[in-house]
Amino acid sequence: MVPSSKGQLEQLLAEILQHSTAEDEEVLLHLLSGLRDKQEGIHRRYINAALHMVGKFETEVSEVRIPITPVIHNTIKVPHGGIIATIADAAMGGLASRSVPEGYNVVTTNMNISYIATTTNKELIARGRFVHKGRQTLVMECDIEDETGRKLAIATGSFFVIQRRPQT
Repeated sequence: MVPSSKGQLEQLLAEILQHSTAEDEEVLLHLLSGLRDKQEGIHRRYINAALHMVGKFETEVSEVRIPITPVIHNTIKVPHGGIIATIADAAMGGLASRSVPEGYNVVTTNMNISYIATTTNKELIARGRFVHKGRQTLVMECDIEDETGRKLAIATGSFFVIQRRPQT
């Protein structure tokens, strides 16, 4: 990626705003407020900030939520299947990573998702849980719903335990 100067960013932003639709402005506001939240330490990763992802992780279950906005829409203006898979992976992987010993983490080795329905409601919610906890592999399940309880997808995932890389 080519480094940008503030002047280039200001020019690009001015061009975008000059030709923006209301939806463009909603998306830009969503993305910029997510970036601000990352700068303030609310999010540790850009993907979480961009999606306004929030999670709750207990010992055996997890819940990850994101708002449904045009940022995640596909061409028919419903949540993109890849975004649904992303929050399923976050719910399962986040729970799995919290269950391994200090100095270790997990990586996704396999994920399967079955899409059941779509929604035009306000929020996507992924709830993860364990199926199997081994020393080297973890198998997880996840239900993805909207805020009304409408089931949108079910997912399973396998995660491999790895030694955490030293921080640089």
